[in-house]
Amino acid sequence: MADNIPSYVLEGIASLIEQAGQDPVAIAKSVELNPAALFQSDMLVNEVKVNDLFEEAARVCEDRFFGVRAGQLKGLDMIGPLWLLALHASTVGEALKLLSDNMALHSQGVSFLVNDQSDAGMSVVIEVAKLKLDLFQSAPKNSGFTQIVEHSMTVICKELRGSLGHNWCPRYVQFRHSAPSDLKPLQKAFGEHLFFNQDVNAIHLSRDDALTPNHRNPDNSISSKAKNLISRDLEASVGHGISFVQRVGRIIRTLINDRGVTAQEVANTLNIPLRTLQYRLKKHNTSYQAQYDKVREELAKHYLSQSELSVSAIAERLHFTDTAALSKFFKNRVGLTPSEYAKRVRLLDK
Repeated sequence: MADNIPSYVLEGIASLIEQAGQDPVAIAKSVELNPAALFQSDMLVNEVKVNDLFEEAARVCEDRFFGVRAGQLKGLDMIGPLWLLALHASTVGEALKLLSDNMALHSQGVSFLVNDQSDAGMSVVIEVAKLKLDLFQSAPKNSGFTQIVEHSMTVICKELRGSLGHNWCPRYVQFRHSAPSDLKPLQKAFGEHLFFNQDVNAIHLSRDDALTPNHRNPDNSISSKAKNLISRDLEASVGHGISFVQRVGRIIRTLINDRGVTAQEVANTLNIPLRTLQYRLKKHNTSYQAQYDKVREELAKHYLSQSELSVSAIAERLHFTDTAALSKFFKNRVGLTPSEYAKRVRLLDK
């Protein structure tokens, strides 16, 4: 099963590239994405190639904020039936939860996890999963996710302003990646309170924001029957659901930076017994520890290549006993020490 999404998510990208004086067809071809997907909305495209297109377009156009600019051109209507589901929520918080619960039916690459902190407010955590390529596709040219993360967050904030007001901004926003030299485009999109080199990508709303009526909803309500109909339409139109192993990996990735995450906590999040979690993972020829280590490897690579965190800070964030333990783990899995890996990435980026 390929990790594919409808090509209407690319609407407007070709024009944005042309405005920068570049050729969108050439950029699409360079990342092995069918250029027709830039101009037709009814194709299926691999999410790995979509991410690669965003990163390559930003590089070729010399536009660090390409993803943000692309997000300002769109609304959540680009995700079709899923947008209709959120549109009928009674409050902003309910709309976000509906997106969180059903995003996997639209995308296996980008996930939303809503964390309702009661009186403290609500946060929307955005994660980008490492996806597989089709058999005959080459590896992506770009390994980063900065553009697609900022793009997704821009689209969400733009949609929230439909109910919360044109001048609304989140309480604060967190990014896993390091800060750009110029913060103004991000401040324009998200407000003044931005934090980088963080353990999550997240948009934080106040409690009042979450309880605000969803003004996009014409009758301010939706029946269970209607929700089920829209959900079935969504699932049928996309045709793919997220696998159990992918769900486990995303939960680990989201929770690991807080205090580390146990198999029992993942089982609780999935609302299943621990033994069921272990059994289902075994049926997929994997284990909780294998998934936990996979996430730690991916996050270590991300922080080494996309953030300014030291190796010791990464070791602490990923719950290794010390720097030596991280180095041993990383060398065994990657074949390089963390410092060697970071040096190689910097050379490749030059």
